[in-house]
Amino acid sequence: MYGKNGISKYSLIVILTFILGYIVFLIWRLFFTKPSITLERDHVISTRNHRYDTAQIECIYVNYRRIGIKLYGKRLVPIDLCFYFRRGQDSAGVEAVHEWAARNDKEIKHKFFQTLA
Repeated sequence: MYGKNGISKYSLIVILTFILGYIVFLIWRLFFTKPSITLERDHVISTRNHRYDTAQIECIYVNYRRIGIKLYGKRLVPIDLCFYFRRGQDSAGVEAVHEWAARNDKEIKHKFFQTLA
């Protein structure tokens, strides 16, 4: 067990168990969490529960069904500020985003955008 091959064997088992656990966690998070962005009166709460004031937000990008909120001074949209609407909620969701942008004087740009993880 404590020989040259024993320690490396157990180390490999521990590392592979950790990797397998991480993969299971990522798959569980992908399928069983429902990320949501909350548009409040003067701020936005992202999917990671970060608060962004309207003064930090430059504009809103719309690319087909994907919507991203771009911050000032950033070239890419943070992944926690990028979201989709479900099929039945498309029109109501996009209308709510347009109302929020109009209320806070933010421009909506219909173009492709990249995200930052």
